[in-house]
Amino acid sequence: MITIENYKKNLTILYIEDDSITQNKLKNILERYFNKVILASNGEDAFEKIKTEPKIDLIISDINMPKMDGLEFLEELRKTNSKIPFIFITARDEPDKMLKAIQLDIDNYILKPINLQNLLTIINKVADKLYEEFLTLEKKSNIILDKNLFWNENNKTLISNNKEIKLTKKELLFLEILLSNENKTHNIEDIISVLWEDDFLEKDYVSNLKNIISRLRHKVPDLKIENLYGMGYKIKRVI
Repeated sequence: MITIENYKKNLTILYIEDDSITQNKLKNILERYFNKVILASNGEDAFEKIKTEPKIDLIISDINMPKMDGLEFLEELRKTNSKIPFIFITARDEPDKMLKAIQLDIDNYILKPINLQNLLTIINKVADKLYEEFLTLEKKSNIILDKNLFWNENNKTLISNNKEIKLTKKELLFLEILLSNENKTHNIEDIISVLWEDDFLEKDYVSNLKNIISRLRHKVPDLKIENLYGMGYKIKRVI
């Protein structure tokens, strides 16, 4: 399971600020804590960055900017994305704007001039919340196979003692078949038809399948692959 430190480090931050000096100064600081910080100079620019960036975890934005200010950007963003965390940077004399921002579900705000420690504390609180949500989703997507062995349906990964087991394409596909319906015994013909659907050469597919199973049993002794004679294979859960 990914640690909270690694999870936070891999968050992608979108920072929207029209002042280039402030923008670059804060970007350099944020990059000490996060692997990816994307810059935008206003709301319109931010939407262009969102189109090309598949994963943005947190948005930090100034309010007063040209073309499209932070509040207009947030209002448009919430029409299509109601969940992405949002932190505003604001002056002290903007209570009306902040009231509207709160109604648009921001996570927090920080007053200018920026106190770096306060900003990092606020970001960490948001990151903690994101990590808890991540763990909840991971738990729901995990099929527990043994005490320290589970299959993650979302990522299609086999995890043993908190480490991902490296699998070949055929090994992975074989496990996907068996775990698509863990209570079902999957017959050999169906398994072979999926594993070698693009391979039209005449081969001893049964022997090849047995080799795959043998490798899996060697790699993951705790993985219980049952062979029901004359019927096929299934995964036995030991919990």
